[in-house]
Amino acid sequence: MAKKPKPPKPPYRVVLWSGGKDSTATLILAHEKGEPIDLVLMSLMWFDKKRGIPAENKKHLAWVMNYAKPLIESWGYKVKFVSSDKDYIYWFYKIRQSSEMHPETIGKYYGFVLGGSCKMQGEKALPAQRYLRQLRKEYDVTEYCGICIDEPDRLAKLHARKGQRSLLEEERLTQWDTRRLCKRYGLLSPDYNGNRNRAGNCWFCPNQKIPELAELKTESPELYHELEILAQEKNTVARGFKYGVPFEEIDRQVKEYLANPPPPPAVQLSLFDDMEDFT
Repeated sequence: MAKKPKPPKPPYRVVLWSGGKDSTATLILAHEKGEPIDLVLMSLMWFDKKRGIPAENKKHLAWVMNYAKPLIESWGYKVKFVSSDKDYIYWFYKIRQSSEMHPETIGKYYGFVLGGSCKMQGEKALPAQRYLRQLRKEYDVTEYCGICIDEPDRLAKLHARKGQRSLLEEERLTQWDTRRLCKRYGLLSPDYNGNRNRAGNCWFCPNQKIPELAELKTESPELYHELEILAQEKNTVARGFKYGVPFEEIDRQVKEYLANPPPPPAVQLSLFDDMEDFT
């Protein structure tokens, strides 16, 4: 006797949201087009979960929680946060168990994570992936990803995966377009102001430029001090903070920058950038 075919799973639509301009523009488009979004999923990271110190930039996280999330929920969308139990402190103080090439490093803490191979990327992606795997047991899940039409490599990966969709691609929006769209809705993260050109980065990210670290030292000295404390740990495999450069040298450059800041750039109004402000 032939087995009865399994009934199709009901659809479930999830927007993966970081608070950055592309994923936020995806939500705006969904709202404008009346897309039936079932869940907005954001993955949070931690510097020190035990002490309640988030990894996200302070201004960006406050904007997400106090402004963007309530507005998105007012559109009828449910927002859920997931996070990993492993934080930056876990990876910093993880002990190297073996090394054929450098046996002298066995038993030492790993120390500052390396730029370009940061463990925190996994701590952001894995909780969301685990949650989506659970949803797929009951639903036919579609992930709405914030990938623009001018990101061909990322779009190629999206097309190779089942159950992923980009409204930004469908509407032919570029990364510049998403910034303007978020700005028009008042949903451009304050993280894009000043020295930063991305939102939602970890405040301790080694890929930050000196002006960005100077901003951290000025606006959040208690967080900058956390890096100073970690830099004092000598029993580590990695001695560099930023691509092999010790934190002490980075700190010297930060202090030099703060003592001799460059003049502010001349303000030049862009007709195309701010056209919506005059319409």
